[in-house]
Amino acid sequence: MFCLIKCSKIKILTVTAVAACCGLLWGVGQFFLSANTMSDSAYKDLYPDMYVEPTDVFEKEEGKVVYYTFDDGPSKNTIAILDTLKEKGVKATFFVTGQESPGVDSDAILKRIVDEGHSIGMHTYSHEYGDIYASVENYLADFHKIREKIFTATGVEPKIFRFPGGSVKNSFASPSVQKAIRIEMRRRGYIYYDWNLVSGDDKSYMTDTDTLIRNIVKGAKDKDKVIILCHDDTMRVSTAQAVGPVIDQLTAQGYRFEKLTEKVQPIQFNNNDEKE
Repeated sequence: MFCLIKCSKIKILTVTAVAACCGLLWGVGQFFLSANTMSDSAYKDLYPDMYVEPTDVFEKEEGKVVYYTFDDGPSKNTIAILDTLKEKGVKATFFVTGQESPGVDSDAILKRIVDEGHSIGMHTYSHEYGDIYASVENYLADFHKIREKIFTATGVEPKIFRFPGGSVKNSFASPSVQKAIRIEMRRRGYIYYDWNLVSGDDKSYMTDTDTLIRNIVKGAKDKDKVIILCHDDTMRVSTAQAVGPVIDQLTAQGYRFEKLTEKVQPIQFNNNDEKE
């Protein structure tokens, strides 16, 4: 009899403890679900002016076309590139940062990009991957700063941008955070452009000019549409030197050079954004 009573008490205590534990877990789950919901709602409400009209229809592209794009400027190399583009009568696209380069007026270069008929887009203000990809909120804050800088310097509000490191598989961003950023930027109407040709100037050292020319010309082979990834930060002297020969050689192969706009069908790396 004593054993039965004791065992019954133990069972009751066990059931009570399990029930309490389940209640605690449910409460914790509800807390985090609520926190996540609040977070989503919060960043969607940030920067209510940071929206553009989304593009639904893209222009038809005919023939062989090259989009020459440059990330990480402006710098003195941006000036050299602009000089060559002007000489060749070619338009290009510059995805710019907010970093100040020694010895140049960055705002003046941004204005020159626009005044000479090139496209300008957001890249990043700080270029600090670990910071901007820490959360959607951090990314939006950085994006807002470079958007404001461009608008103040040029009077233009771009609709196009490029993710630092590309739109997917960025080692500084968790896949879930980067996916949330992509979805949020599309919701706001902006269009991002990746690339299908890497020039090879993305190293921690300066790649020599001949190698860059060879990489680009070889990489364009058998492609009708080419978006070239190049960089125009302070180190990339050879990138600026390669621009003229690349234009000459690809023109001789039947390519024409255009700038990216929101009317150009983007090249974007594969993602699972449509899958839940």
